[in-house]
Amino acid sequence: MTHPIRTLGRRAALIAAILAAPVAAIVAGPASAQTVCVAEYKAKQDNPLRLQHGEMAVASCDPARAADEVRVKLASRGWILLKIIAVKG
Repeated sequence: MTHPIRTLGRRAALIAAILAAPVAAIVAGPASAQTVCVAEYKAKQDNPLRLQHGEMAVASCDPARAADEVRVKLASRGWILLKIIAVKG
């Protein structure tokens, strides 16, 4: 006959092993699932002309994909992307 405390210990260890990976993924959050890069860019607004040089976090380190992402984000703020200078990360 197995001892009740030993059985409980085995069950607890099994439950802990099953739950460890999902809990770790939840705690780590979505940022660790993606590589985050930083795109350096130049942008403008017209009437009156305003120029901006800045950096923005992007999901992709590929310059073309980063440019698309930056273009969309800037457009939502009323800016026009002129150039991606560099993608770091």
